[in-house]
Amino acid sequence: MDLRSKRRCFVMILAVVMIATSFYPGSCIAEVSGKTPVKGAAAAPAANKKIKPAQADKMALALTDKMWVWDWVAFFVPYMSKKGVKKLLPASKASEWAGEIDMTTGKKLKFTKKKIKAARKNKTAQALTRKDIDGHALLIMQSNGDWDCISFMLPYMSHKGIRAVVRCYNEKHGGEKKRAADYY
Repeated sequence: MDLRSKRRCFVMILAVVMIATSFYPGSCIAEVSGKTPVKGAAAAPAANKKIKPAQADKMALALTDKMWVWDWVAFFVPYMSKKGVKKLLPASKASEWAGEIDMTTGKKLKFTKKKIKAARKNKTAQALTRKDIDGHALLIMQSNGDWDCISFMLPYMSHKGIRAVVRCYNEKHGGEKKRAADYY
């Protein structure tokens, strides 16, 4: 499959999962798509506020250090600065997961110049927005439930997005609960 077909397939699967999940009570997605305001919450920053390339750099490099999933990092690549993109490959080689083997393919996990170059061409919008970061952080939280993989995105998220991620985290983990207001 070519890259556009893969991207369409990924978007379709993501849409189906989000729609299916929203039908279940207590769903992590319900808070992002719902319009119920949370009492006592301060007014959230505009969801359409644009994310600067330097901010995309910061999030992509932090995610690269924590997670080997290329698609999650590739989300940021088209919006990164040239300087940030140049740091991506060395950062992947110095990351926590460098040298590990992919359990599904049996191949060594690595980012490549070819993947980075292809991702740079897939810019779907003029700029990332807080709403985009909200959705991406929620996707990551639903997939792995690891707070460290989204914590660096919190300063760039809307209050609504933070509430959704915290709610999803709390549903996945027992014990001490996180409070969204602690991250505004």
